[in-house]
Amino acid sequence: MKLLHLSLLTLGITSVHSLTITDDPASILNHTFNYIVVGGGSAGLTIANRLTEDKQTTVLVIEAGDDLRNDPRTTDPGLYTVADYTNISWGYVTTNQSIGGKQQVINAGKVLGGSSAINGMQWSRDTIGQYDVLEELGNEGWNFKTMQQYMKKAEHSHTPNANQTSLGVGFNATAHGKSGNINSGFPNPYPCPSCNLWDTLVNSTAQTYPGLRADNKVDQCDGDPRGVARCMYSITPGSSDGVTQNIRSSSAHGFIFSLAPGDRPNLYILTGHLATKIVWKTTQPPSPKGVAFEVVTNTSSSQSFVVQVAKEVIVSSGALGSPKFLELSGIGDRKILEKFDIPVVADLPSVGTNLQDQAGINNAFIGTDLLNGPPGHTSVAGMAAFVTLPQILGLDAAAEYVQLMQSTIKARAGSIVSSGAAVSVKGMEKMLSIQARQYGLEDAPVVEISYILIPGSTILVGSSSWVLIPQYRGMVHIASSDPRVPPAVNPNYLTDTQDFSLLVNMSMVLHRIWSPATVKQFASTEVLPSANVQSDEDFVNFVTDNYITIIHPIGSLAMLPKDMGGAVDSMLRVYGVRGVRVADASVLPIQSSAHPLSTVYGIAEKAADLIRTVHRHRTIRLYGTRIYGPITIPSRLQTILDMVRLRYGFDRKETV
Repeated sequence: MKLLHLSLLTLGITSVHSLTITDDPASILNHTFNYIVVGGGSAGLTIANRLTEDKQTTVLVIEAGDDLRNDPRTTDPGLYTVADYTNISWGYVTTNQSIGGKQQVINAGKVLGGSSAINGMQWSRDTIGQYDVLEELGNEGWNFKTMQQYMKKAEHSHTPNANQTSLGVGFNATAHGKSGNINSGFPNPYPCPSCNLWDTLVNSTAQTYPGLRADNKVDQCDGDPRGVARCMYSITPGSSDGVTQNIRSSSAHGFIFSLAPGDRPNLYILTGHLATKIVWKTTQPPSPKGVAFEVVTNTSSSQSFVVQVAKEVIVSSGALGSPKFLELSGIGDRKILEKFDIPVVADLPSVGTNLQDQAGINNAFIGTDLLNGPPGHTSVAGMAAFVTLPQILGLDAAAEYVQLMQSTIKARAGSIVSSGAAVSVKGMEKMLSIQARQYGLEDAPVVEISYILIPGSTILVGSSSWVLIPQYRGMVHIASSDPRVPPAVNPNYLTDTQDFSLLVNMSMVLHRIWSPATVKQFASTEVLPSANVQSDEDFVNFVTDNYITIIHPIGSLAMLPKDMGGAVDSMLRVYGVRGVRVADASVLPIQSSAHPLSTVYGIAEKAADLIRTVHRHRTIRLYGTRIYGPITIPSRLQTILDMVRLRYGFDRKETV
């Protein structure tokens, strides 16, 4: 394949007049960009927007998907699960899983906006302790306080109106941002008559799990999501009179399409092109010279271009795409790279390991005529319960469950490393120990139940339940040196026996939640599981044959110390090279009790600040003397200054 290098004329902000979104690579010929972002999804577009707030900073985003701003699939929340997303999703297919023997499909957005343009939009956050764990694992400055600050920065929440409040939605204003780019809120008009179904399910869930919070004070974004509550979404709510409809708020709409005409002449977005690898300078340690890319095509050959970069490459292609890109760039396990004749730039065996994706189970009923009504442009999920282990098993059984987890940590960590799903026994023991603590002492939610209504000629209602903090680990690696070949994805779903038994338990419980007459008036014939699934063995077989992926993959480029299995440090810099960072869900080292979207926006906001802190001209105060302007600061001193600023939350415009 021939590489065509684009010439080295540094992009000036006078050369264009406004933001450029194009599928024509000729538009970026003869330019060098300060930063190249690989992936125009949730994190990538957030970072691109923030970096180009500085008019002297030039950014190129390379996105394989297209600009589909007017496609209803990316704007109408009501089309989720109903529309066909095949041509705008990567559709990653796993290897045959040892549990069930089948492949699973993990969708990820192949469109400008990434998964934020096609996902379920549920807006929730981890517990306080789960964010603080990031710092406990060696990442200074990553904790609930700072993450909440950055998640709120990205958010423009819509306070519930009187009607929504009367229907039981919970909202803690202090947990939400008001001036960010991503809209969040509750559907408006609130969907009824389905709201009556949610009322009965709130009561039935609370009766099934004694002690479960079920009042309207549960806000799943305030650091304590335990309880059952109506769902908040990444949407712009419609008007109460129905004149304007609910609209999905993706990263593309929030951070790109909302820019004023003439704004951001320093930002280029190239769509319909696949970034294939980093091209390196002959320096030590290696640093990027540019990024190779080619048009997205199914043909066996395509002309490849290289666009130049002056400062950094920021990889934001998701937990399955980012490891693939790094390995194609020569960063990864030497044995894997050499197998595909890829020159080794940095031998980093942790790349692609520690993959964690949640597995779940569904039940479904045919809805009765009481649910007939206008679809209302709302997401299928209406409410969700976040349930703790003692609420599921009872105090004594929960204690035994946690004791078994603790007693097998060493053996399980060794087994995970032996399988190739991790590289550090020490790091895996630490993470499994933290997870056991979350199940026990911290009483974190360990299971989510999401209740759904799918419109159509036949209305379906039901629920999905999944293990939030799985103990199993998997891996994702390249399967070829051809960038068009999908990676080999093996999450090892449910291979931990305790995870499997917990999901079987939940499948049985879902049957009970939907049993009361008050619920049955909305749900008639049970279609999943079938009526002949009755015994414990039946439910074991049902889960084995019918479990699904929840599509929340994380962890494959973990932010950890290198000797604990990390691929990036606390500044999101890839080990072994310079000028390359990763910012997406892949850096999260451990699963949590939430949907990941809000957290990913928080990662991206923090990443932008980390990058700007390192590269911007600084004003510093030394021994009471103020020094102005662009100065050279010794790298060790600068690292200390950066850490102080980020650790204590100084605004980026303030001085240290």
